[in-house]
Amino acid sequence: MGFEFVVTLVAALIVLIVAMFIGTAFTTPFHGAVIRLRANYNPKGVGLEEGQENRVGPTLTTVLGTLQRTKRVEGWVGLWKGAYPSLCYTSLLSLVSILFIGAASTKGPKGAYTVPEASGLKMALFTVVLTLISLPFTVIINRCIITPYALPMKPTIANAKLSLRLILTPDEYAKPWTLYIAPGLMASVGIHAIWVTIVARGVKWLLVSYDELGMINSPVLFCLFLIFQLASSIFLTPLEVLSTRLSIQRNSYSPYAVASQHESGMGAAGAVLPDGVGWAGLEEDVIGLRPEEEPYEGFVDAARKIVEEEGAPALWRAWWLTALGNVLSAFS
Repeated sequence: MGFEFVVTLVAALIVLIVAMFIGTAFTTPFHGAVIRLRANYNPKGVGLEEGQENRVGPTLTTVLGTLQRTKRVEGWVGLWKGAYPSLCYTSLLSLVSILFIGAASTKGPKGAYTVPEASGLKMALFTVVLTLISLPFTVIINRCIITPYALPMKPTIANAKLSLRLILTPDEYAKPWTLYIAPGLMASVGIHAIWVTIVARGVKWLLVSYDELGMINSPVLFCLFLIFQLASSIFLTPLEVLSTRLSIQRNSYSPYAVASQHESGMGAAGAVLPDGVGWAGLEEDVIGLRPEEEPYEGFVDAARKIVEEEGAPALWRAWWLTALGNVLSAFS
């Protein structure tokens, strides 16, 4: 019996690992496109004619358009930036979910968490742990995606350290806990986690019930829950945009640039790039980034400046993807 259990466990782990690899390989290009679309700094410019509005930097309006631009500027490799940390994040989150709740939980590009039924205390504890895990991985994954560097693709410890040194500031690399005090980031990630793991699950518990056969007791109440999930995207999408902007913002000095428009082989302050590292796009960058000299000072300040500089629609970029994820999670 013990041997059969071990064999079953090993087989299940192999299937899980293979599924994660396949899932990450498939979703990473789309996830990267969403992150780039939401991270793109596209402020209003002065029109040449009265009533005309110009934009400064790349103008990206769709996920497909962002995918095409990424492929054109950085090639196929650019589409899979962030795949390794995404795989690590998914694996760690699934493991923690099993330990705390007893079933797997994942968060994909659509931004929806799938968690099993659990007690209020377990859900509260899961939310805290989820936030603590999500925040540093949000920073690492998003910066890997938007970095102008062609990060090493071979999965070795040395390459992982090199990549972290490129995307993190020296202060963040030496003291990783400083990521938790990045202005506004804990607020945006934490509020998002609370909403999707406690508020949404609580509303579902109130509205949706099942009979002995697992059938929904009231289709009308279930439809109300679907409407709630759809409406939640109005609130959640700006949180995801803010999390993206705040996660890619470096809050201390780094010798390496955030844009490729520098002397070949040199970083932001003339730092020589490490051996084997070059620019992902030789002539231009996929997206524009906000000047580091004018950082967002917090959660509210970021929302205000985005609206003032880029317009309110910038806070709802790729809203349909968040809405789709929320609706699909209602069936979990």
